[in-house]
Amino acid sequence: MKLLLVGYLHSEGGVKNHTLWLARGLAARGHAVTVATPGPIGTEPYDLPQEDTVQIVNVETIGQVLRGYPIGTPEAFDCAVVVGTGWKSMLGPLLNRRIRKRVFFDFMSGARNGRIDPRMLVHYGYDALVGQGRPVEALFKESFGWKGPSVTIPALSDPLELVADLTLPPRTVPPRGTLKACYFGRLTPHKGLGWLIERWDTVGQDIATLDIWGTGPQDSELRAMIAARGLDDRIRLCGRFPGGADYAALLQTYDLEVLPTYGAEGAPLVLLEAMACGVPFVANGVGGIPDYGNADCRITSGDLDEFLPALRSLANALYAGEIDHARLQRHYLEHFSYKALCDRWEAFLLDLVGEKRA
Repeated sequence: MKLLLVGYLHSEGGVKNHTLWLARGLAARGHAVTVATPGPIGTEPYDLPQEDTVQIVNVETIGQVLRGYPIGTPEAFDCAVVVGTGWKSMLGPLLNRRIRKRVFFDFMSGARNGRIDPRMLVHYGYDALVGQGRPVEALFKESFGWKGPSVTIPALSDPLELVADLTLPPRTVPPRGTLKACYFGRLTPHKGLGWLIERWDTVGQDIATLDIWGTGPQDSELRAMIAARGLDDRIRLCGRFPGGADYAALLQTYDLEVLPTYGAEGAPLVLLEAMACGVPFVANGVGGIPDYGNADCRITSGDLDEFLPALRSLANALYAGEIDHARLQRHYLEHFSYKALCDRWEAFLLDLVGEKRA
């Protein structure tokens, strides 16, 4: 297949990780892959990755968009897969008549953002919808009235099994009151960290410490909340977290991960990365998070009132030695590993364009 992937590559984040790793995976299977990225936003630097097997095209001007991008690529594409919700990302492939099939991949929650939303363009030339999770797919179809073909395929996380040694460290049953918890992600109100800190009198009965990794606009507010409650010895804001092998090694120093998010969510990749490292999590089941369900983690119905009981359930299971870290890692490898997801994406695209797997 000749494929065009459209995704923003000028900053770090899930869209970049998914787009690049999918491009690399499909290229390694013999497909010709071009990635087109809208130009940098605001003052972001022009800093595109250099790839040997994937062509990357930067689309900066509205003229390039209106002429259908990527510019300078004369051959037809069998399929374009658009990741993102911007007008440039959605419109460019529609105006490129050399593309046979077009797919929109909703990396977010599937919810509509107001009356005018770029994703309305799916009705004007897109052939299929992919949702990051089953609830995401269903919500998108409801929000945008999509009646065409659709399927759920998770996004690719940072494939830690390719870049790190994921051999599980020896774990003993922790003494009660010693659990080390972590959070990885953006520091924004809807992630629920403030909500969690406000309830530390209860949370702190189940876990000893919480390390919060990430950056974002709520940083100062969270620091003030922690200081005002005298919790500096229990809750730490640790800043930006590493990637690759260093990230995997850091994850495996914790007993569990928490995600009390209550806003619009897709299916956070940090939970896949925790599973890859055999680290159980408790998460509020909004967006596509329920698709990550397994015996060694706890996911609520999406009602935040269930989060603290779920946290207690997981903590008690850890203290009782009932969590099987190797089973959790096997669940990831079977359903969400780099190979498993590349298999699913390739099979879907081959079927869409009417080709058979080589």
